[in-house]
Amino acid sequence: MGELRRVGSELTRTIEPELVVGRAPSCGLRLPERYVSAQHALLRWGEDGWELKDLGSLNGTYLNGARVEAGREYRLTPRSLIAFGRSEQEWEVIDAAPPSVMAIPADGGRVVQLDGDMLALPSSDDPQVSIYRNAEGSWVLEQPDAVQPVTNQQTFEVGGVMWRFCCTEQLFKTSVSDLRHDVELRQLTLIFTVSRDEEYVELRAQCAGTTFELGSRGHNYLLLTLARQRLTDAAQGLPEDSCGWVYLEDLVHDPSLAPPHLNVEVYRLRKHMARMGIIDGAKIVERRPRTKQIRIGSGALRINVS
Repeated sequence: MGELRRVGSELTRTIEPELVVGRAPSCGLRLPERYVSAQHALLRWGEDGWELKDLGSLNGTYLNGARVEAGREYRLTPRSLIAFGRSEQEWEVIDAAPPSVMAIPADGGRVVQLDGDMLALPSSDDPQVSIYRNAEGSWVLEQPDAVQPVTNQQTFEVGGVMWRFCCTEQLFKTSVSDLRHDVELRQLTLIFTVSRDEEYVELRAQCAGTTFELGSRGHNYLLLTLARQRLTDAAQGLPEDSCGWVYLEDLVHDPSLAPPHLNVEVYRLRKHMARMGIIDGAKIVERRPRTKQIRIGSGALRINVS
């Protein structure tokens, strides 16, 4: 992930896939100095790496001490020195790695990068909102009251802070199915092995003779609870799309399943499934935000007591 540091200070700035530098409030890197134009320059990820372009600024943009030609793109490398308006006020490129999918807070706080196949906001310790890719490769924004597609540069609010989603289309347009050849959740049978005192819940998944060992983890108990409800509803003859839904308020009697701990458990479950190679692992827990219900995302379930 690209990063700048202001020379002579500890101030750093993540380089977005397209970062406009200038004095205007809408700029990704806002510089208040009067010699900086409203929209002064652009840093962007191109086919061969990071590029710098002056946007017709009044006082010019400098690369390694030399003023660049407005409108022309210049390649950046590690240790490149950039100045906006005055050559002595420089920023150094300290990391020229490609950009990642990220969410950027408008208040200037910490940028959150993709972790595996998911973004958790405001943090993985407090995942009030999740962004993940579905099986078709499209990005999805899951908020407490809605689940909807999210696109590059879209803004949304989390806990009173506005965030902007950043995703370079040329890097991440390819669908998940093109990038990976792994299995989907619908192909799996989930098998729980539960101790009689329910202190131990082991989970594995089977698909066409292949077994995925998902281990014994704390969040398996949440899945077990949801699996039992789905099996009970199926045994009563409820339609498949009605099976397994549990109201969140019915889980709060168990402190381990109450918000915000529940959000953390759901996030860890989804990450774990994705890490095991399940391309739509985020669907392991499905939500109905408006009715505040959740369910396990698979109906192929077995529970064994040992």
